[in-house]
Amino acid sequence: MGKLIINGFNPGEKTINAPPSKAFTLRYLLASALSRTRVTLRGLNWGDDTWSMIRGIKPISEVEIGSKYVRVRRGIELDRFRVIDVGESGFTFRALTGVYSGIEGTTFLIPRGSLTNRPMDDLINALRSINARVDRLGPVVRVVGSRLVGGYVAISGSVSSQYVSSLLYLAPLTEGGIEIYVKPPIKSRPYINATLLVLREFGVRAEVEGDTIYVPGSQEYRATNEEVVIPGDYALSAFYIVLAALAGIDLEITGLYRDRAVEGEYAFVNCARDMGVEIEERGGSLIVRGSLTRELRPITVDLSDSPDIAMPLALLMARSRGRSRMTGVEHLAYKESNRLRTMAEVLRCLGASVTVDEAGGVMEIEGVNEFAGGCEVDPQGDHRIIAMGVIGGSLARKPVVIMGWEGITKSWPTFTWELERLGVRISYA
Repeated sequence: MGKLIINGFNPGEKTINAPPSKAFTLRYLLASALSRTRVTLRGLNWGDDTWSMIRGIKPISEVEIGSKYVRVRRGIELDRFRVIDVGESGFTFRALTGVYSGIEGTTFLIPRGSLTNRPMDDLINALRSINARVDRLGPVVRVVGSRLVGGYVAISGSVSSQYVSSLLYLAPLTEGGIEIYVKPPIKSRPYINATLLVLREFGVRAEVEGDTIYVPGSQEYRATNEEVVIPGDYALSAFYIVLAALAGIDLEITGLYRDRAVEGEYAFVNCARDMGVEIEERGGSLIVRGSLTRELRPITVDLSDSPDIAMPLALLMARSRGRSRMTGVEHLAYKESNRLRTMAEVLRCLGASVTVDEAGGVMEIEGVNEFAGGCEVDPQGDHRIIAMGVIGGSLARKPVVIMGWEGITKSWPTFTWELERLGVRISYA
């Protein structure tokens, strides 16, 4: 297990590219693998989850991988027996459980690490309700696929939006389609909308009325664009915004397009502005005016639809003058780590006072004038907690040690490299 020693910040480059969107990379890869037309994807997020999805789609598609692109279309001859290592990619695991339910053959999906303990029962039960043959032995899921008729499915919206995305990808492959009733409260709705956006770009029709989505069956995936450039990731770029705002520097982040944002991730920009961070939007760039950012105001915000911005937002809250409150975050307990606990560990290392109500999904943070540091953080391999610890540590008075930092490659393999360019002092041990 490696260690990162974070020992301050000395401003470097003033412009940085946004990391590519993990959410859109995975969604476009899967849709392309089901498409009768060949699609070239550029600007991908090359994290571990992407490779998990590529492994997942290879048995049913033709995949060509270049240094700057992936070219994909549905295969003509499909493997009928598949053993797929999905790594720790929750989206890959859940989405493929649905998709392979509707494709002839037997598939074994093998999760790794923390994914072995993340919930799947609601999805499996929903699929069984439309006669899909899915079972689970320990962490391994077996899917015996066939052409399904489809039907009506009711599924909880309170645990993971990935359950709904799984059913949405499956629905066009059924004979009669699937009507999905998402039982409130619905968490992470913008990620369901991101899936619908991608499906529509592949010619899939869907009707949304309130909490019900109907996708007709016997539809063919067919890309409307032969080439897609993956947009930047607002949730990951939020860590850049935090660094610039708290370090008092101006920073331009390129590759962020408002019209292609996941709404729940773009919400960070609005939250940061509400707290007093000066941010300009110019074309495909965000310009953070840290030099103009003064005292941060505490806020109360519901993050039911925005789980992935909780980590960078908690850092801003920890430097605000007063007590901030985030609600609707109970589903953070079911991520790569129990993020309510690992976030609290990072914040306490930095000197902030934190109270957590896991059952109620509430975290309260009392801001401090300066991050303390002088401690070790165990992020439990969680990529977003690693990023949170590194950014917080770079702004702390004393060094911060991040244990097991290699987990950052799940979503951002160039993370430490990019931060060193910006001026974060990092030692590897």
